[in-house]
Amino acid sequence: MFPLRVACVGLLLLAACASSSKSLSPGREARGLVQGPSKPGRDAYGFHPGDPVRVGWGDRGIMAFFESLRGPEGQHVAWRRLEPDRGTGVESFEVTYEGLSRPVRLYLDPNHGSAIHAPSGFIIQDLTSRAPGPAEEKPEVIEL
Repeated sequence: MFPLRVACVGLLLLAACASSSKSLSPGREARGLVQGPSKPGRDAYGFHPGDPVRVGWGDRGIMAFFESLRGPEGQHVAWRRLEPDRGTGVESFEVTYEGLSRPVRLYLDPNHGSAIHAPSGFIIQDLTSRAPGPAEEKPEVIEL
């Protein structure tokens, strides 16, 4: 079970293309949850059923995504599944972390995979671009 879990997390991290640490944009409130923009747009990623986080891999993809998702300062997130949209297969989740005034609603698509990045106001753990360190010098080129 552990190797499968590591493989799923690794796959998500490899597929990820960016992370964002922007603060949550002001959104609408519905059922006590802060929701993102009402229409898909630049900051709607994950906050609108028309622009869900496409995690793929079914429940395993959802679990791997939430294991890597963090608040903007690295806080662990708490989440619970709400209701699936039977027409699209997109599922909604209530997500919160320490310091967030109200939970937010995120939409995930467990049936279709795509490059993963963090919704606005979140980060993906261990997903950073890094410059080569001293041990990672350029390989020596040998001319023949």
